[in-house]
Amino acid sequence: MGVAKAKMNEGRRKGRLGEEMALELHVLGTSSSRPAHGREVSGSVVYANGKSILVDCGEGLQSRMLEHTRMLKANEWQTRLTHTRLDAILFSHGHLDHSWGALPMLQSMALDGRSRELKIAAPIHEQAHLALLEDGYSAAIPNDVPAIDMIYQMRMWWQLWIEKIGNKKLFPIRWFTVSWVDDEQVWLELFPVDSTIEELEEPPVLVEDFQISPFQTEHSVPSCAWRIGLEERRGKFDRQQADELKLLASERAQLANGNDLERDGEILLASDFRGQPMPGQSLLISGDTGARPAGFKPLIEEPNLNLILHEATYLNEHEQKARDFKHSTARDAANTAVRIGAEHLVLTHYSSRLSETGPSAEEARVVHDAVCCADDGDIFYIADDGEVRQFRRENGYIFEIDEPFVPSQ
Repeated sequence: MGVAKAKMNEGRRKGRLGEEMALELHVLGTSSSRPAHGREVSGSVVYANGKSILVDCGEGLQSRMLEHTRMLKANEWQTRLTHTRLDAILFSHGHLDHSWGALPMLQSMALDGRSRELKIAAPIHEQAHLALLEDGYSAAIPNDVPAIDMIYQMRMWWQLWIEKIGNKKLFPIRWFTVSWVDDEQVWLELFPVDSTIEELEEPPVLVEDFQISPFQTEHSVPSCAWRIGLEERRGKFDRQQADELKLLASERAQLANGNDLERDGEILLASDFRGQPMPGQSLLISGDTGARPAGFKPLIEEPNLNLILHEATYLNEHEQKARDFKHSTARDAANTAVRIGAEHLVLTHYSSRLSETGPSAEEARVVHDAVCCADDGDIFYIADDGEVRQFRRENGYIFEIDEPFVPSQ
C-alpha cells in the first residue's frame, strides 16, 4: 500500500471541508515504552468542530504538536492542534510513556497565557479511590497502589506547577478520576486549591458536544480505553414531502427547526418531516491492554464505533510476552475490534522489536477485514457518513493514502 501522491491536492482540499461535521484523529506517537525506529511514544488528538481532546501525553508531546500544526498550516488544513487550544486531556494509565509529557505541557500553557478552563481525567486504583473518599484529597494512599498510579502523578503535577508558576499565572483546571469498585464505574472530582474532593453521582461532561466514556482495560496498572464520539444528529429533512406540499421556504424552515406548522387548517408535525436520528461518529482509543478486556462488555452489547485505535505491541511469535506484560498482539487487537463491532482497526504502540509494521497488519487481517497501521503524524478523517480516510505526511506535504484499509496487491 503506497502513498497516493497524485491525490495530494485532492487530499489537501478535502482536509479543509467545512460543510460536514468531521471527526479527526491525529496520531502523534506510535511507539511503546520508548522512542524507536523514528517513532515517538503515545499521544493522540481527537478534533471536531473547533474542539480538541488529547489522549495520553508521552514525553516531548508539546513539541510534536507544534511540528504537526506547522505541517497542517503549510498544507492549508484548517485544524490547529496547539496546547493552548486543548479542551481536555484524558489518560489511559500512568506509565510514563503515556504521561511524562503532561507537566511540561501544563507549564507551557501557563507561560503562554492560557486563561480558558482545561479538564483532566484519568483512571486510578480502586484502593486509592476509597482512601480519598475516606480521608480527602491528601489521604495516604495504600501500599498496594502502584507508585506510578495516576493519583500520585496528578497530585505531584499540581504541587510542582504551583511552585514553578505561582498563583498569578494559574488557569483553571478541573481534575477528575475514574475507578471501578466492585465492577461499578465511580468518579471523583479533585480540588487541589482547597485540598478537597467531591464524589460525583454521574460521570462528568468532559467536553461539550462530545460523548466521552472510559472502559476498563486489562493492564499491569489501573487503565482504561476512551470512547470519544459526537452527539447524535437529527434525521434528514424530508425535502420530497415538502416539495409535494409546495411549502414555502419559511414554512420549510419552521418545520426543519422542529416547530409544528398550521397550514390551510391542517397541522403539519415537524416530526413527520424528519427521518430517524443518526448516531454521531465515534472512535475508541485503547491505551495498553491485554487480550479480551472484560471492561469492553458494554461496547459489545451496543456496538457503534467507526474506528478503534488499538495497541499492537507484539506479533504472534511473542504472544507469551504479551500475556506476561498484559499487552496485545496485532491479532488480539483484531479480535477485540471484531468483538466490539468496530468498523475499522488502526494499529499502534509497536514494540521496539518491530522495525516494520507490515507483519502486524498481515496478522490482524486474518481476523478483521479493515486494518491499517498508523505512522506518527497520521490523520484519520471520519466523515459524517462514517467514511474513514487516512492522510500521511511526507517531505513537507500531507497526502491521502489510497484505500488504506485494503491490502496492497
